[in-house]
Amino acid sequence: MTTAEKIPLSRRPWFAFLSSMRFAVALLCVLAVASMIGTVLQQNQAQADYIVKFGPFWARIFGFLGLYDVYASGWFVVIMLFLVLSTALCLWRNVPPFWREMRSFRLKASKRSLAAMKHSALLDKPLPPEVAVRYFAAQGFAVKRQEREDGSVLVAAKKGAMNKWGYIFAHLAVIVICLGGLIDSNLLLKAGMLAGKIVPDDTAVFARDFKPQSVLGAGNPSFRGNVNISEGQEADVVFLNADKGLLVQQLPFSVKLEKFHIDFYPTGMPSDFASVLAVTDKATGKTEKHTVRVNHPFTLHGVTIYQASFADGGSDVRFKAWDLADGGSSFADLSGRSMNTFPLNMGGKQQYTLELDQFSSMNVEDMERPSEKVSDGLQDKINDVRSVRQDKKFTNIGPSIVYRLRDKAGQAVEFKNYMLPVKQEDGRFFMTGTRTGLEQQYRWLRIPADDKNSPDTFMLWRELIRDETLRRSIAARAAESAPEAMRGQFATAVENTMVLFARGGYLELDRFIQTAVPAAERDKMNGYFYQILYAAAEPVLDEAFKRQGRPPLADEARKRFLLGAMDAYTGLTEYPSPVLLQLDGFKEVRSSGLQMTKSPGASLVYLGSLLLVLGTVFMFYIREKRAWILFDGGQIRFAMSSNRHERDLKQEFPARLSDLRRLSEELET
Repeated sequence: MTTAEKIPLSRRPWFAFLSSMRFAVALLCVLAVASMIGTVLQQNQAQADYIVKFGPFWARIFGFLGLYDVYASGWFVVIMLFLVLSTALCLWRNVPPFWREMRSFRLKASKRSLAAMKHSALLDKPLPPEVAVRYFAAQGFAVKRQEREDGSVLVAAKKGAMNKWGYIFAHLAVIVICLGGLIDSNLLLKAGMLAGKIVPDDTAVFARDFKPQSVLGAGNPSFRGNVNISEGQEADVVFLNADKGLLVQQLPFSVKLEKFHIDFYPTGMPSDFASVLAVTDKATGKTEKHTVRVNHPFTLHGVTIYQASFADGGSDVRFKAWDLADGGSSFADLSGRSMNTFPLNMGGKQQYTLELDQFSSMNVEDMERPSEKVSDGLQDKINDVRSVRQDKKFTNIGPSIVYRLRDKAGQAVEFKNYMLPVKQEDGRFFMTGTRTGLEQQYRWLRIPADDKNSPDTFMLWRELIRDETLRRSIAARAAESAPEAMRGQFATAVENTMVLFARGGYLELDRFIQTAVPAAERDKMNGYFYQILYAAAEPVLDEAFKRQGRPPLADEARKRFLLGAMDAYTGLTEYPSPVLLQLDGFKEVRSSGLQMTKSPGASLVYLGSLLLVLGTVFMFYIREKRAWILFDGGQIRFAMSSNRHERDLKQEFPARLSDLRRLSEELET
């Protein structure tokens, strides 16, 4: 027999480490931190959403750490397994001695040990052992009498031995809760993925396109998945996030979204949303209608349906489209359906793909302060409703749509366009945001709205300012007010200024000044060019209104419109698209985001929570007390001890001692 075989299992170093309280508490602390992360960080969202929130670098780091699905990540599951093992070993090691302790009356107490106790005293008058037995029994103690070989008699009493069950229940609660979490943590799913029997798909879009290895049967014991269903559509599967791909989970029923309801607060923020569902059981063919709303789920065959979100379900949208390369005249009225893709041919010169994304009929923004601007005619941002400022003014600024324009090389630019003009400062503007990557913020193009809340006047003004004949005519009329000797030179200056602006807006004028004007005269020439440009832009605006058959704007409105128009013209020269699309109408179709979960481990979690409550009650509200009376010759020694609450025992011991002395006196008389 080897030395290792002689050492009991409970005394081996690895056993002592795994079953130690320090190890279990350390694991509990890690799980607590991970649980806080899982609570704060929204779980199981699209990867693109995390890239927008954290940027590509941190999004990749957080994804590697498994923070987007904390409770099903490998390291979280391993920690729970070790916690179950550690707690179980701790129970294995401590329950037998606890059980012996609960049954024991500690009859080996000696005269010396009782005298050494903190709460110990001698009775000065005789007391029969039978009286002591009856007294402690009447006080709710379990009592046992022992007659020893030396002639002494020991009466031992105990109360609150069930206190030890608190320790046992608390440890069992940890085990049961962790087992429930392990059952619901897709442990079997991960094992199947490691074995190669289950393979997530990162290319398929529709459920029918997934490979057989990526489809899970309805008998899967636990899962948590999501599906978006548009009004009038039906689904019998949900999609599960798994590593870098998706899995399709078949359901024992099909769900059809008949109607989606949404209510709003006066600020425009959603207050409640609910889905009217027709649920058809595949086994029986029976169809039932249920309304699922936030915090009011529905359960069938162990699968619980939660109302999680809402989104665009493929709305019909219409656009006004201007070919910016051809001067800005409207070339088509486009129509399509959001969440779809179709080709866009720009006059046969280049083929683009228009990818319509999310449509939103309401957008609540903080419009208290004006937006920030940059020198190229594009502004950095619309005020963010997530700002921590207290002076917020939430406003619904109307419908919007997100779309992408992709060229033949696969390069795409994303746009966000608002249908209605947004009030900013003293004017109203049609807003279109652009960005080339999800990690970037939108940069906003502001096109001034005319008195009919239309962008048509600006687009016509833009077209006219690029008209060479009209520019020459305006320059000639402007020169008439100059001295005759300078008319030709002044007309050339006006026309050249308009040509520079038509070529690249303020940016082109600035480039010309930086290269052709001495540094000492640049500020002066800057103001000179601006005066010429503004004076030349006014008759262009009058001509635009004349061609529309409308009267010109009043002086203040004209000035405000012209300043916005010149900024917008400059922004369009840097606009990353050959076509400008303006949302012009829609027919909304909503979709409901449903989360479906099958959690057989939930019942274990509830049981574990009950055990934890019982353990807390037993440990903190049941006191274990022990009492001894040793009758040894002519001496009677009374002693008491408690495993905790020493302060209470300081009051109880004198009271018990007084009762015993009173009983002695009564018997004596």
